[in-house]
Amino acid sequence: MALSKTGTLCALAILTASGTAAQTDGGPYVGVGMSGSFYDVDYSKAVDNTSPANVSANAGSIFRASAAADSATWDAGLLAGYRLPLGPLYLDVEGDLVLHRGSVSSRLAGQGISLLRNQLGEAWPEDWSLTKQRSFGATVRVGMEVPALGASAYALFGMRRLDADFETAYTGCLSPMGCGPGELTSGEEQHDESFNARTFGAGLEKAFGGAAIRGELRYTDHGSSTRTVDFSEVAVTVPVELATSEFGVGVSLIWRL
Repeated sequence: MALSKTGTLCALAILTASGTAAQTDGGPYVGVGMSGSFYDVDYSKAVDNTSPANVSANAGSIFRASAAADSATWDAGLLAGYRLPLGPLYLDVEGDLVLHRGSVSSRLAGQGISLLRNQLGEAWPEDWSLTKQRSFGATVRVGMEVPALGASAYALFGMRRLDADFETAYTGCLSPMGCGPGELTSGEEQHDESFNARTFGAGLEKAFGGAAIRGELRYTDHGSSTRTVDFSEVAVTVPVELATSEFGVGVSLIWRL
């Protein structure tokens, strides 16, 4: 019985030591990850009629409209990094490539002086959507062993580049003389958008021999993407801004090389 207890204690000690070593030893690693996020988008535009060449009924006016929406999105990707031991701490430097799924969509109510807000120079109502496509980035993690949890805990900071598709569908008037209900023009537009994002978060990592599993919480501020659409033939310019952010939960599996 004593030998059995001794053998069990030795086995536990070996497993604990191997888990700790896998978490604190330096070297390269590769992995896969996936996450789910709550994606928030603010869309705003201004329709500027202040050009001297503007001859519409709204000459000299600026109409502004905005809309906000959110939705759940998903992503999965590949990663590679290097771990550097720093005494009781460790530093991970990691790069990744991620493919995203999911979009945010809503309707912009528009702004203007006409009943339907779709005359020339007004902010026309729009159905719009923003779809994340792909992103790549670099992340730094600083962590340390937490024996009470049987895992390591870490904080993270990252920078990434996100590509997205922005689509709008609208109905409005392009004539300075005004339009009746049957004279409106319908159209659709698609724009490629890019965001320079910053990510902050924290997580836990549990080692299993030469592999480890991570679970983490992340907040990503994508900043904003701006552009100006110029309708030179009617002397109207439309500055547009998209501001986005997300809060997510991620899981990844890594292998030490």
